[in-house]
Amino acid sequence: IRCRPAGSEDFHFLATMLGEAAVWRPDKPTPTAEQVMADPRYALYLAGWPRQGDYGLVAERDGPVGAAWYRTYTEANHGYGFVAEDVAELSIAVIASRRHEGIGRRLLIDLIEAGVAEGYLAMSLSVAENNPARGLYESTGFVPVEKHGRSWTMVRHAAQSN
Repeated sequence: IRCRPAGSEDFHFLATMLGEAAVWRPDKPTPTAEQVMADPRYALYLAGWPRQGDYGLVAERDGPVGAAWYRTYTEANHGYGFVAEDVAELSIAVIASRRHEGIGRRLLIDLIEAGVAEGYLAMSLSVAENNPARGLYESTGFVPVEKHGRSWTMVRHAAQSN
């Protein structure tokens, strides 16, 4: 697996991965990149990509197989895993056929390291309570801080080790 920085040319793939993250269950159809960006619940995760302070990675093995990125939000306009304006909220997904190969862990650890290097003291995310990825997040130091319906907001502080 090779992880490389995500640029503006990766927007469509990132939107596709956002659909995978939003509808992660294999028994439900994954929305297309166009459907994701037309949905205001999800569009804000990539609108204007890349904005100042955004950072992302694309994992490749014979083409792109996953992506992870973070950005900050405001109190007035934020994602499901919002904690504070100075906490980067991350999004991550691996294409369904390539899950359970360690790709998500590699993306997550590399993204955490990039966030720490950029000076973020904490990162956050939102995960459905029954999403198997929750174990990955917990194993890399994310802890649940608030429950919203069937999802948890989780936070990882930079002082933690992987």
